[in-house]
Amino acid sequence: MVCKYSGYTWSILSGMILTGSARSIMVKLAYQSGFQAPLTITLLYLFGQSLSVFVYRIQQKWLSNDYNALESSIIVTDDQLKQTTHETAIELSSNCSNDVELAEAQRETKEQSSCEEASGDAEENFLPNSKADTVGTDQLSDSQDSTTILSEMYKSIHTSISLLKNNNDEMPNGSNHGLTPQSAERIRWAHDIPYYVRPAIPALFNLLNSALRWASLLYIDASVAEMLISGLELTLSVVAARVIRKRMVSRSRWVGVVIVAVGVVVIERANNWKHQQQVEEQPDDGVEASNNNEDDNNSSSNVTRSSAQNVTIGVILIILQSILSVLQDIGEEIFMQATTFPAMMMLGMEGLYGFVIGLIIYATIGNKFGIEDIDDTISMLTNNATLRWWLLGLPFLFLLTGIFNIKATEVTSAMTRNVWKNLRTVLVWSIALCIFYLGNNSKYGEAWHNPDSFFILLGFSVMTSGIVVYYWYKSQEQ
Repeated sequence: MVCKYSGYTWSILSGMILTGSARSIMVKLAYQSGFQAPLTITLLYLFGQSLSVFVYRIQQKWLSNDYNALESSIIVTDDQLKQTTHETAIELSSNCSNDVELAEAQRETKEQSSCEEASGDAEENFLPNSKADTVGTDQLSDSQDSTTILSEMYKSIHTSISLLKNNNDEMPNGSNHGLTPQSAERIRWAHDIPYYVRPAIPALFNLLNSALRWASLLYIDASVAEMLISGLELTLSVVAARVIRKRMVSRSRWVGVVIVAVGVVVIERANNWKHQQQVEEQPDDGVEASNNNEDDNNSSSNVTRSSAQNVTIGVILIILQSILSVLQDIGEEIFMQATTFPAMMMLGMEGLYGFVIGLIIYATIGNKFGIEDIDDTISMLTNNATLRWWLLGLPFLFLLTGIFNIKATEVTSAMTRNVWKNLRTVLVWSIALCIFYLGNNSKYGEAWHNPDSFFILLGFSVMTSGIVVYYWYKSQEQ
């Protein structure tokens, strides 16, 4: 399996994996510490993305300054060239005049000797004079030709700089693998949408899927959530690429996708068994066990049922989130690659639209969703300075993650981005285990449960083998 990416593409993919892992860990730790506020986290997430607009403007300003400095240096060089050429032409003209004067003096001297010799000498002296004129003319002509060539060259450079300056974000990017003539026809509608309305379509999906994602972490471990999300998004993104984008997907690559889907099923079942096993292994108080056996059994049954319901709710939220996320990704791919919408501006406008709409929903009907007590959230923020500092830094982590995510879509494709997101799971699970076993508080991180965690690991291994099959045959096709 060989992935022939440039160093820039590898850096984008690596940044996407690292920052995405850190994002999931930070949010899950907040929930485990008692700050269970998925709606607030969603608003911070969207606000962080909206900051990308300012990053884009700053980037444009720097690029414009660089281009202006380069253009100014070339203009100076062009002026110097013209001045030097003008001085050279004057010098050549002066030399030619001196040669003519010398030839005339020689001719007048020899005319005084004899008529015949003067006649002969005049012919001989006229020839060198003609040669001098010819040489001088040729040198001047060569100089003028060089000036013309260099001037045209600098004009070409000026034109190239102007094009880069005005269109530095409008260069087509991404993967063309599997695209067909029908692909262009399929997305022709995207060009008819007004410029600043284009981000509104993926922004709607972004608002919904981010709320579902952060809510799902209330019910499922961060590592399992990453596995399920990555696997489902990969599977669904290939389907969306084929149906919506009209990319050709070979049969061998469909085999890899099916293997990934099987791994997702194994992980979901193993996680469900793990939670049931956790509830069944909870110790009873033992003090009133002899008198309240029936009550304990009923309580244990209710807790088990509640835990199973929570896991089911989490899985449903992840499935809905994955569907919306894939629609968002394919929308971003279409607008960035087909209509050359700048990636950073796309991210910022998505976040800005979503933040405005989300803020209105949060302030009006946020409490009615039943997943967050907004009054309790405000009280926690008022009384906990550490939490306020944590929330202040979280949007910048979301910003960094969003930049890497959307850049990954820009330089590859939505389908390829979702393939590489699977590697986040390795980091999230490893860090969660280290926090649990190396930390001083067992309520943070994730524990290893036998044998259920081994089944989850088996499911992840199956997913990974599906990715290997997917990319192995992709490299064979290329």
